[in-house]
Amino acid sequence: MQDHYETLQVHPRADEETIQAAYARLRERYDPTRLEGSAEELQELARRRREEIERAYLVLSDPERRRRYDEELAARQATLAEERAATGEEELDYRPLPPARGQERPPGFNAQPTRRPGSVPRRSGRATRRGALPLWLAPTLIVAVAVFAVVLVTLVTTVYGLPPTAAPLGGPQAAGAGAPVNPVAPTPDMMAVINQFEGQIIAARQVSRRAPENPNAWIELGNALYDSVVVVRERLASGDQNLQNVYIERLPRWLEAADAYRKATELAPADPVARADLAASLCFYGKDTNDQSYVREGLAEAERALRDDPEAGRALLSKGLCLAFSDPPQVAQALEQWQQLIVLPGAEPGLVLQARQLVAEYSR
Repeated sequence: MQDHYETLQVHPRADEETIQAAYARLRERYDPTRLEGSAEELQELARRRREEIERAYLVLSDPERRRRYDEELAARQATLAEERAATGEEELDYRPLPPARGQERPPGFNAQPTRRPGSVPRRSGRATRRGALPLWLAPTLIVAVAVFAVVLVTLVTTVYGLPPTAAPLGGPQAAGAGAPVNPVAPTPDMMAVINQFEGQIIAARQVSRRAPENPNAWIELGNALYDSVVVVRERLASGDQNLQNVYIERLPRWLEAADAYRKATELAPADPVARADLAASLCFYGKDTNDQSYVREGLAEAERALRDDPEAGRALLSKGLCLAFSDPPQVAQALEQWQQLIVLPGAEPGLVLQARQLVAEYSR
């Protein structure tokens, strides 16, 4: 059964105006004219997505149909819960793990717990002060920060840590040109890395729905979506067709990540990091779908981030990427941005290393 609320990316209690706005935004995103000239697989994926969006809107825009759908959805969820309770089936618990607080986990610690059938998480009765992080959100953000650190190390040691010839910056179509004669099939370990963010996306969506006015919640959702697609993109140099298919399927996540970052910038307009990540998401999508309108939009966001903070290292990195992805590529200007980042006092070491690798790649 299709989840129409998930399809339109709205809360089940969303009002009519919110549903209409979401429908208009998604229709514009998957407009066939935007994908002219892109890979056939991507056009087919967009066609299926448009059909799902139309079905969802047809139901949710009609009060009577929506009422019947809500009743059917509630009944289905209740039936599934009863079936799990009857069979003793356990479901994976995607809620964030409690923080380790600087200590090693005890022997036998279960990193992927399950919920007992019919169990519900206990809620704290304490109120939070207006504008502060909800109490339940703190562990989520701690875990997310740790995950981001791991992902940053992964990116540094893979995409930008490889020799320049091993990691082209092109999309699925370009990946095949420099692929090995004997493509390397993805190993189980590689697939585990590729799918490691799926549970985090589910948890991050739940957090953003519970705290829609907290910019950090949207940033963490954007990070999870961004990481889930870039972790595939960085491995396209293997030439494996399965990986290219996975990447094509996940391409829309660049825009989903951009939506999350954009929401964060609306709530915290002076945050240059969220705006820089918004810029990178748009430019990666524009590059890999051959749609320069997204690259131009991403470049504008990166420039705005630098106007807000001229020493924002991540914004310098993103602006350089957008310039390099432009048509025609503005390589000299991109190198200038990355060189500024390299000599920037107090710049994050990981960003500096990425900039050095990009300079080496584009200076050839």
